[in-house]
Amino acid sequence: MSAYRLSLVGFVLLFLSACAPLQQQPTDLTIDADILWQERQKKLRQITQWEIRGRTAITQGDEAWNAGLNWRENNFIYRLKLMGPFSQGGVVLDGTPEQVVLTLSDGQMLSAETPEALLNSVFDLHFPISALRDWVRGLPYEGMPYQQLILDDQGRITHLTQQEWQIDYRRYETYGSQQMPSKLYLTHPELDLRLVINSWKDIQ
Repeated sequence: MSAYRLSLVGFVLLFLSACAPLQQQPTDLTIDADILWQERQKKLRQITQWEIRGRTAITQGDEAWNAGLNWRENNFIYRLKLMGPFSQGGVVLDGTPEQVVLTLSDGQMLSAETPEALLNSVFDLHFPISALRDWVRGLPYEGMPYQQLILDDQGRITHLTQQEWQIDYRRYETYGSQQMPSKLYLTHPELDLRLVINSWKDIQ
């Protein structure tokens, strides 16, 4: 091969290599969803004083109720108002880690050690108040194992399976500095619960 042809081939190879697309290098700005979840979980666990307002639809067997909801939590001391359920004017749950008091619309007061036992004995309703305290913050119920946890690319739970409950997080809204759940669908062999949260307030 002549020197001229060698020069021509070299020029063509050089031109093709210059035109080849650059390989995209991984960037440090891409953060794994699991890492985001770990950071998010720590921040959410620190929110122990909060208030939510919204509405809920409860279906158990052939019965169904709709209720307004106002839940104020202060380090495991809480007041939960359900307005208009069970064909009544509303009920109020006042709870501490040791005792829960249920006040009916007629002023009658009943107590038990747990909210679940109280609602079950009075209304035959299997309502997971203790677990819901964590679920409404976008967390698994602390201290109990879960079977499945699915995250989105921002490290937020989209689906959780725990204690025979299937919890689907349908929507998040920004409240303060956090993305908090604003629509949850909860299903159980004995009960379906739809919860829409209209306002989230950190009262710390």
